[in-house]
Amino acid sequence: MTQSLGFVGIYVALAGVASFIEMPAGRGFGAFQLNALIRTGSLAAAAVALIFGRGPAFPATKYLLGGMGIGLLSGVGSMLYCFGLDYLPVSLVVTFSNLYIVITVVLGIVVLHEPVTVLKIVGLLCIIAGVLVLARSPARHAANPETRSASTPAQPRGFVIMGIYILVIGVSSFLEKPALKGLTATQLNVLMGIAMTAVAGIALAIKGPRLPMTKRTLGGLSVGVMIGAASVFYFLGLQGLPVSVAAAASNASVVVTVVLSAIFLHQPLSRARGTAIALTLLGATLLALSTA
Repeated sequence: MTQSLGFVGIYVALAGVASFIEMPAGRGFGAFQLNALIRTGSLAAAAVALIFGRGPAFPATKYLLGGMGIGLLSGVGSMLYCFGLDYLPVSLVVTFSNLYIVITVVLGIVVLHEPVTVLKIVGLLCIIAGVLVLARSPARHAANPETRSASTPAQPRGFVIMGIYILVIGVSSFLEKPALKGLTATQLNVLMGIAMTAVAGIALAIKGPRLPMTKRTLGGLSVGVMIGAASVFYFLGLQGLPVSVAAAASNASVVVTVVLSAIFLHQPLSRARGTAIALTLLGATLLALSTA
C-alpha cells in the first residue's frame, strides 16, 4: 500500500510540473492544437514505457478493447472541455472540470464496494474543496484556457457540455481500476494513449487550424511526454489502491503547479490559496491514512 501511495505521489509531482510548463508552452496554440500536441507526446512516452517495461505483449482481446474504449471516453472528455471554453467563462470551465472526481468516487463505492470511513469522507471533502480553489488548466485534459477569453458570457449549452464532461471523465477514471485486472499499467497507458491521440487528431482535422511546425511545438510535445510518464506511475499506484483514493489524491498535483507558479512566475499566494493548499494536503494525508 505504501508503495502504491508513493507511485501516486510521483504522478502528483510530474503532473504538477507538466501543468506548470503547459502555461507558457501553450501560448499561441488553440485548445485543439495543444490537445493534439500533448496527446502525441503522451503516446510517445507511453510507447517507450511499454517497450522498456514488460515488452509490447498483447493482452486478451476484451481487455485490449476495454483499454481503447476508456481512452476513447477520455479523448471525448478532452474535446468536451475544449468546446466548453466556447460557451462558458474560463473560471467556470476549470471549476466544472474538477467535479468529475465525485462520479469516480461514487462509482468506486457503489460498484466496487470500496469501504467508506470517516477519514475517507473528510479527506475527499478537503481535497475537493482545496482543488476547486486552486484549479488551473488541467494538463491531463490538455486544454489551455489562457487561449480563450476569461469574460466569455455563460450560455446554457456550456453547462450541458460540462455536465456531460463530468459524467464521461468520471466514468472513464473509474473504469481504469477494473481494466487493470487484465492489463499492466504500461499496457493500459499505451492503449488509452492510442485512442486519445486518434480523437485529438480527428478533432484537430475538423476544427483546425493546422499545427505549425516550429520550435515552440516541441514545448507542447514535452508536456505530453511528462504526462505520459506520469500516467504510468498513476496506474501503478491505482493497482494497489481503491479508485476513490487514487483518483482523488492525484488531483493534489494542482498544489505543485500553484507553488511553482508562485516561485518562478511570482504569482501571488493569497490567504485563500494558502488555505486551499493546506486543505488539499490534509485531504491527501487523510486519504493515505484511510488505506492503512
